[in-house]
Amino acid sequence: MKVGCCLVLMVVAHSLSFAEDLSSCTLKKNPDEMNYCKASFAGSATFCDMIKNGEKKRDCYFMVVKIQRNNAYQIKKPDSKKSEEE
Repeated sequence: MKVGCCLVLMVVAHSLSFAEDLSSCTLKKNPDEMNYCKASFAGSATFCDMIKNGEKKRDCYFMVVKIQRNNAYQIKKPDSKKSEEE
């Protein structure tokens, strides 16, 4: 549960500069901007694949890789209560 919450919070915090929430991405008129916005929330390259502009597509891939690395390589802190009991 904690990992899921952290994941969601990280993605939301990262993408606040792009949009307020995922539904606001669909309001963007430019399809490339809309897909970039969706990729910033989902952390998935699937939306990057839909971008036509090469430079924006490349930036999207780098952003998604960074999000995925941050999520995968987080160091888990041990619970202090459990270590005290043992």
